Amino acid sequence: MLNVNTKSVFLLVGITASGWAVADVSVQLTSLIERHALANGVDITQLGDLNVADVTQGGDANYAVLLQQGVLNQIFLQQYGSGNQAQIRQFGNNNSADILQQGESNLIQLEQWGNRSFSIEQIGNGAEISIIQY
Repeated sequence: MLNVNTKSVFLLVGITASGWAVADVSVQLTSLIERHALANGVDITQLGDLNVADVTQGGDANYAVLLQQGVLNQIFLQQYGSGNQAQIRQFGNNNSADILQQGESNLIQLEQWGNRSFSIEQIGNGAEISIIQY
């Protein structure tokens, strides 16, 4: 299953004939989620511009919580197996995370604070890692 969600918010600026003031603002948020099984989940929050979150999940009970706050942040996450969890938070600009989780009951926690890059392949069962990059 492939889900592409696009949300647009429009606000018009001007004075109408009835005296109402309106503003014109257009914002587009896009996230790409590809799921190959049931009972997987992802929660993506993007605040800022030009952030990318690309998530592929295969297996069962995989879950990801992603937060991007800033500009030009990128997350590429692949989860295969069952019970894997990823918590990724990016603050500031130009952060990049490329993560592969494969196996069962793995956990990764990543926090990035501007102009940071991180790549990992977490393969096995019960592995845990927590990284903070300042």
